[in-house]
Amino acid sequence: MFTFKIFEIPDGKSQNSIQIQPDSLDLGDVTLKDGKVEIDFDKNPRFIRAELDIEATLELICDRSLESFDYKVNRPYDILFKFDQVEESEDENGAVRSIDHQKNELSIEQDVLDTLLVHLPVKKLHPRFLDEDGNPKEFVAESFGEADEEEKDAIDPRWEALKDLKKK
Repeated sequence: MFTFKIFEIPDGKSQNSIQIQPDSLDLGDVTLKDGKVEIDFDKNPRFIRAELDIEATLELICDRSLESFDYKVNRPYDILFKFDQVEESEDENGAVRSIDHQKNELSIEQDVLDTLLVHLPVKKLHPRFLDEDGNPKEFVAESFGEADEEEKDAIDPRWEALKDLKKK
């Protein structure tokens, strides 16, 4: 699904689109609901440039309430496949790769997978716990009823034991 034969990519500019199926990528404990990858190829005798536009809907579990919610990812990613041997590099926005002449194909599966995983939020919070700017709202601990006066004034018996040890 994410592999293209080099000879099938036409010279010059071309486009391709891939529908991502829920079982096509292994995202660990994150569930992929659906997605698509729009690819703009630019092929010439020295390199093939692939500009990816990755859109996906992921189902995440809220760290605070354990409810599931949908999280949308929409990120661009550029890959430059060179016919010459180059030092491969990558960051969150793109990558430079050498083309494997033995296989004579390009694979973007790992790049799509990495882009989705890198752009997951660190704190997975349900949207109802976020303010208008996307920042977490303060968590308020509520207690119901009034605390007993005895509980407020009670001294933990472990403190008494520590005081006895200090005296010795």
